[in-house]
Amino acid sequence: MSGGWIGNIWSQYRTRRDNEEVLRQATEQVVKVADPVIRQARRYRKVLRTPVSGAMDYCQSLIDAVPGPVTLSRSQYHADPLVKALFASPDELEEVLRISPEVTALRKQGHTGKVSAMLTMLHQEKTIFVHKQEGDIVRRDVQQRAVNFSDHRIVAPAGDFNRARTGIVHRGLEVLATIAMERITTLKSRKAELRQKREYLKGMMKILGGRNYMHEMFATPDPDKREEFRKAEKALVVVEQELTELQEKMTYPEHSLGHLEKIMRKPADTLVVRSQTFRLNWMGVRVEDEPGAEGNEITLAEFSIHEELRRSAVLVTFSLGTGMDS
Repeated sequence: MSGGWIGNIWSQYRTRRDNEEVLRQATEQVVKVADPVIRQARRYRKVLRTPVSGAMDYCQSLIDAVPGPVTLSRSQYHADPLVKALFASPDELEEVLRISPEVTALRKQGHTGKVSAMLTMLHQEKTIFVHKQEGDIVRRDVQQRAVNFSDHRIVAPAGDFNRARTGIVHRGLEVLATIAMERITTLKSRKAELRQKREYLKGMMKILGGRNYMHEMFATPDPDKREEFRKAEKALVVVEQELTELQEKMTYPEHSLGHLEKIMRKPADTLVVRSQTFRLNWMGVRVEDEPGAEGNEITLAEFSIHEELRRSAVLVTFSLGTGMDS
């Protein structure tokens, strides 16, 4: 069935079938991360089908915004200003590739040759004070901003870019699922905490009530003990009210499913990528405000999660051989 219209139909059928399998696996993975209890919800795959598919498309679009690929190698360190800006030295570059858990796993699988991946790192800036010459005048303690990158991570390395891209998309889905997991776990933990507190208050009221009764049998009522009882009673009402509200948000598998669905439907509320551009001199100092200064423009992508966790990123290639060369 390789030619003619029958071949085209067969090819389209196989493509659709493959896409369905990819979507099914992605759905199962996000459910596993967010809350496996979701599998007990009726038609959970159908509920998540459109949201997960849309989130996958969104993650694909984020990758399109990541610059690169750039080649990571000792020989490129001084030749490529971007590579030099990202690493303090050629030794650090090789060390990042050597100790990366994912690269190590790929090497153990026997992979050699070209590898594609995404490199992420923490961007930091600090104020430094330097001497600066302007004509015949030397200015002291001129304030400047030095840029450096640390905590480098190789993400989703693979033998070709398409497979690396798929791996990066799956990482994006896992990030979204992890946010859902945090919300679900927070609600479940709060429920457990409130139940514990409810039992404690009930026990406290029972003890106080008994003491009050015993005291009143032989003496006049103790106002302090009565007030203590009323405070516990009031606190119990508040706990019961919050617990009732939480029961409506987190009791059944469908509730966990709803939290995951909500995040997958609006991935841009959680995961965002922006362009990140610097003009750096050979020391890694920003010189955007110095038009005449020598410098190179460095462009990266910056991923942010809820505007909090931020990581700079660039697509990279490097080679695996018998040694850490290339």
